[in-house]
Amino acid sequence: MRSTLRIRMLSAATAAALGALSLSGAVTTARADTPPADPARPGPPAITDASGYAYGDAASPASYRIGTAAGFTLSSGASGGPAARYLYQLNGAIPLSVANAGAGTSIDVTPDSGTNTLTVTAVAADGAIGGSTNCHFFADPPPTAPDGDLTGDGLPDLTVVGAQAGLPSGLWLARGTADGQLNPDVTNVGEQGTGASSAGSASDWDGTQAITGHFHTGAGFNDVLVYAPARGTGTILYGAGDGSALSPYSGHEVNVSSLAFTDQSGVTGAPGSRATSIASGGELYRTVNDMPRAGLPDLLMIVNGQLWDEPGLMAPGAFLGLDNALPLTSTNPTGSGDWTGWSLTSSLVDGLPALFARDAATGALYFYTPQQLQNLAYGNAVTPLKLADSGYDAAAVPVLQAADLNSDGTPDLRTVSATGATTAWILDPAAGALTPQPAQSLKLPGGTA
Repeated sequence: MRSTLRIRMLSAATAAALGALSLSGAVTTARADTPPADPARPGPPAITDASGYAYGDAASPASYRIGTAAGFTLSSGASGGPAARYLYQLNGAIPLSVANAGAGTSIDVTPDSGTNTLTVTAVAADGAIGGSTNCHFFADPPPTAPDGDLTGDGLPDLTVVGAQAGLPSGLWLARGTADGQLNPDVTNVGEQGTGASSAGSASDWDGTQAITGHFHTGAGFNDVLVYAPARGTGTILYGAGDGSALSPYSGHEVNVSSLAFTDQSGVTGAPGSRATSIASGGELYRTVNDMPRAGLPDLLMIVNGQLWDEPGLMAPGAFLGLDNALPLTSTNPTGSGDWTGWSLTSSLVDGLPALFARDAATGALYFYTPQQLQNLAYGNAVTPLKLADSGYDAAAVPVLQAADLNSDGTPDLRTVSATGATTAWILDPAAGALTPQPAQSLKLPGGTA
């Protein structure tokens, strides 16, 4: 049964702070600029919600959800002259303009937070700015996106850091399809940068690692955590659930302390050492410690040749710190030697990570089940599944990304070659094999990668 989400009422104190005129439905306020001597100047416009009720009407059944477009209808107010057009903006974004269509002018806006403000300003034919109306409304959280889904269709997508795999700088997104393949037309969702430089540039992504997960709230849309190994710094960019470009600006991101990636106390045996590879650890730490789940992911990391699990805390961008991380093992998947030169990619199964580990030099590839990672956390040795002795080296295949591609509850693997060819590999754990699907070539806007 489909649930109907309602707007939550503002408290009297909140409403007073906002200057609200109503305490139910889409709580709104209205204000008119000081009228000039010319009475023809447009007054504050009227706003009607998608259910046909005037703003602030307690009887309105209108409901709103973050990430879902909300419709409103605009019309000239009771005072002043007619509006030729309206300027409207949501939450202080760049104003958009729409011509006055007469009795009702329809607009759509997409709430991006729990508390939203739609501001509509009337503009006269000669360009004179008229009155404004502010409509404050609450939107409910979005449904929790499946692991790896950045576009809202319930399917895992592919994200590739640029300046490799035949792609220019940025973070490139290819939408997953129901058959486990991709729409090969990629878009640069990282064109505004990561926040590493004040100007903001796609080149901010060069040399970084990017993983997805519910890093903002533990639910809702998937976000992107970008980590720069050369600097030992990280940032979480909040996802919008529709595959749109990520914003590195205040309110849309949070920085991750370098303490999450750097050994400050010598716990790894090498003070100052930084993580060389990261992956989502899901709820591993909470599970092995019998703690209630929160949805905020751990970080699996390789630091100083050892595999660690660092728990996420109950706040965006907050982790317990590498100095307090849980050591998993110092022996690499082959059973001999440490983890130096290995890289990680994970996918979540019921909130717990399943891990692919590859030797970047030889191309050897291994797989750890969620249960095996729990056993490592308990201090027990495990034998991961060997999938290949070679063939997945970083030079030929710079990108590996785990995802459940056929919705069977078992993580699979996507690879991207140095020339931009991507292949989906379906994992059969019983057979100990990956079966390749037809390769696809990623296509840049206007051409092929």
